[in-house]
Amino acid sequence: LMIQIGFAQSNEGEPSLVSPIGAVARSAVLPGWGQFYAHSYFQGSISLMGTGALLVGALITQKAFQDVYNNEYAPIARNDPKSEEALFHYNRANQRYKLRQFFLFTAVGVWAYSLIDSYVGANLYNATTRANRLINDAKRIEKLGVQLEVTPTQFLLGVVKSF
Repeated sequence: LMIQIGFAQSNEGEPSLVSPIGAVARSAVLPGWGQFYAHSYFQGSISLMGTGALLVGALITQKAFQDVYNNEYAPIARNDPKSEEALFHYNRANQRYKLRQFFLFTAVGVWAYSLIDSYVGANLYNATTRANRLINDAKRIEKLGVQLEVTPTQFLLGVVKSF
């Protein structure tokens, strides 16, 4: 004897699950987008603004590097590249170059963080959503007055309704 009981459920108003791979793909295109997709708005904002700010910093320091190298070091280095003044300007240009590299590598690091965090955030969001659905289903079953008791020798299922 097999009895199948089903409940008609409406999924309207319930949050849908998100794809962890979809979140990573979005973050690969634009840092933070995958985190927004996974409902991690704060982390998404940090990733987007952080990567953007670091890339702007890299552009600014690239311009500063080019200015010092082309306008200060190169004219002096044409005559005497080993002079004290040429080495001074070369070191100034080199500092700007290193700072630009720092900004670029840090931006890549924030972008990589965005990829990882969007994957983890999507999985955490899905786990939380499933747990909340389970809790809501248990509350609905409890309202029906269904009693379930399982022992090693028995399986009892009953409906209790008070009038």
